[in-house]
Amino acid sequence: MYEQNNKEKHTMAVLSESVSTCADSTYDSDECERRVPARMPLSAGYSNLSDSDEEDFKYEKSSPKMLSSSPSSLFPSVLSGAVAAFGILAFSLWFPFFLAPQAAGRTYHRAFYQYDASKSHFDNTAWTYVTDYILAIVMAKSVYNIMKDSRKNISDRLCRRSASLLMLYCISVIAGGLAHQFITTLELRNSLYFRFLWIVCVGTVSAASCSMGMSGTEAVRQFQKQPNCSKMLLQLPALNEAFWWTFGICLAAVCAMGGISYQRPACDIFIAGITQTISSFYMMIFFFLVEHKRVTKFARSVGFVGFILNAPLLPMYPLLVQYTNLTLASVNTLLHCWLCVAWSMQGYSLHHLVKALVAEDDAKIQSKKSI
Repeated sequence: MYEQNNKEKHTMAVLSESVSTCADSTYDSDECERRVPARMPLSAGYSNLSDSDEEDFKYEKSSPKMLSSSPSSLFPSVLSGAVAAFGILAFSLWFPFFLAPQAAGRTYHRAFYQYDASKSHFDNTAWTYVTDYILAIVMAKSVYNIMKDSRKNISDRLCRRSASLLMLYCISVIAGGLAHQFITTLELRNSLYFRFLWIVCVGTVSAASCSMGMSGTEAVRQFQKQPNCSKMLLQLPALNEAFWWTFGICLAAVCAMGGISYQRPACDIFIAGITQTISSFYMMIFFFLVEHKRVTKFARSVGFVGFILNAPLLPMYPLLVQYTNLTLASVNTLLHCWLCVAWSMQGYSLHHLVKALVAEDDAKIQSKKSI
């Protein structure tokens, strides 16, 4: 009886600490939901608290605090997000010329949405826009698969962030497909209609860095809370989402102003792809470090490879254009097929993480029912 009373007092003390911490302005509402589990029956006594619940409380007490959401703490995240965005943008504009100087010099000509007949090339064949639409269908199906496994306070946050990444990809290829299908002359290419479509096409790829980074942040948060989390993963910071929002918005704004516009509009996509370097490596580090009984080695490998698989396209495009006899339609079809594989691998690995969280919650519920 004495030991049971001590156990109840310890549990109540930890619960009180979690509730009082949530009352502090340094925590957002979503974090409070995680620190005080929704399944806790506040109206009941705590003498029947399960061992798994105690483990949750122990983890919350020992885990590092989340980044503050107060204005004073948001400012460093916003500032660092802006600095990172313009830093990676400068790197993206330089990198193609480092990889293949001669081919890039003959391929990447700045346009700022003003296209020259002697330099601008844009394919209007069905091979390009049909594969765009196929890509959109594949991405939409991936979004559906992820969202149907959304469970409140368990996987819903990761579902929304993962689905937003794939939805941005979907919107991008729809806009690209419409542009390739209906913008058939140089005059139309210099119109506001094309500019709008291409800003949507390229801007969503730029903004996808935000969704990708937030997916990584949420994955880190969720799996750091899991039992037997690896020590290495515990050291990986869950970057403040204000950083990712600022990062994505800055890149999309530069795109809208023509900062990454080239005479070959396809080049815009490759520059936008390079800007995903930081968020891609963040996801890769997570998949390398995560260790969980419900996350298979195969899924970890798929995630690790899927988020870097687009990298070979960066030197490949100018080389294919300048040093092969392939038509633009053939080049675009090849690249779209490559994108389909890479993006599908990203979607599969993120969906696997979601299902792991749901399966872990189901196992906890089943364990409680069997007691």
